[in-house]
Amino acid sequence: MRKLDYYLGKLIQAQLSGREVEPVPEGVTVSEITTIAKKNQMMYLLLEALMRAENISEEDKKNVRGMLMLRVCRAETQIYEFQELEKCFEKSGIRNQPMKGAVLRYLYPSPEMREMSDLDILIAPQDMEAADAILRERGYVMTQSVKHHDIYKKPPFLVVEVHRAMYDKTVDRNQNGYFQNFTRTRTKEGCQYTQVLGINDFYVYMMAHMAKHFYQMGCGIRHLVDLYVYLKKYSDSMDRAYIEKELEKCGILTFTLNMEQLATGWLDGKEVSTLHEKLFLYMLDSGIYGKDENGIWNKFVYDKNRDKKMSRGQLKRWYFFPPLYYMSEYFPYLEKKSWMLPWAWLMRGVGAVLGHKGSFKKRMIDDIEEEQIQALRDIYEEMELRFKS
Repeated sequence: MRKLDYYLGKLIQAQLSGREVEPVPEGVTVSEITTIAKKNQMMYLLLEALMRAENISEEDKKNVRGMLMLRVCRAETQIYEFQELEKCFEKSGIRNQPMKGAVLRYLYPSPEMREMSDLDILIAPQDMEAADAILRERGYVMTQSVKHHDIYKKPPFLVVEVHRAMYDKTVDRNQNGYFQNFTRTRTKEGCQYTQVLGINDFYVYMMAHMAKHFYQMGCGIRHLVDLYVYLKKYSDSMDRAYIEKELEKCGILTFTLNMEQLATGWLDGKEVSTLHEKLFLYMLDSGIYGKDENGIWNKFVYDKNRDKKMSRGQLKRWYFFPPLYYMSEYFPYLEKKSWMLPWAWLMRGVGAVLGHKGSFKKRMIDDIEEEQIQALRDIYEEMELRFKS
């Protein structure tokens, strides 16, 4: 790993454990660290530690301090709001479940260390209207309904995602079935309607959520920190045999093992394999939400019927004229009428032009080096993600 990558790990460890912060290494800049912190929503985690480094300037400290004040204010507002929403749902008898970061942030030494862009809550389908009424009463406006969740916003920076399902069936039908709402939960202590997952099942869900992001558009390094913090907190209490069996059911066991090795290697300051070093750089570049153009890789490497060494020309041909198994997911009639594949290609192309879709992927394909194609193919092959939408 690069000097910068190891130093990021040292900053995170200093923040998680209260250790002394090492000086910024020669050749690493505050600007680089700040850019990575913003891109991966790790401002407090990285920059609060960076402030304690002895060799950063007063001007840099002043700039960083201003960024941190906004993050702390936002985190405290989110924490208060989530507690109030839980009280409202309990009072109204609405079955609900806090999801993802709303659970994970409390495993960090302080919840401010784990930033969140929004609050994710699962609501029982029959209670969606009642939850909507509560949110509107609290000043929220529903701005969008997306697949399996509705997005509510409240100025200046509160965002709540109300989920109708734990897992998006358009990503993987298998995992959508596995994570049926409230089938693996228990009632939270002191509550009647709020549901929580046990430590084993939450870990399976956490890794499924990470794998979903990786599969769709890539995912950032904050996922590695979440994983590391969770294992440090619960590794002695987790039922590893059960977890690995369930991960295998979800088709994400190999993915999880790779991510565990990368997370512990990076944050414990150990050497990592060449593959994991490439994986880290890919995740670092992906940022917190991934990139639209990254969505091509898992589908691309699924096809085993081509030479191991890839070229940009092969990638272009595959992208513009995908194979039948790929097209059938988006044009179901092809399963019975495979001879209509050319027509489906045409319709896909027309839709991309009219909807201005695919521009990022096309730009990536035009610019990518053949060495990068091979590296990304190797990464996705090793992850062994085989989702079926």
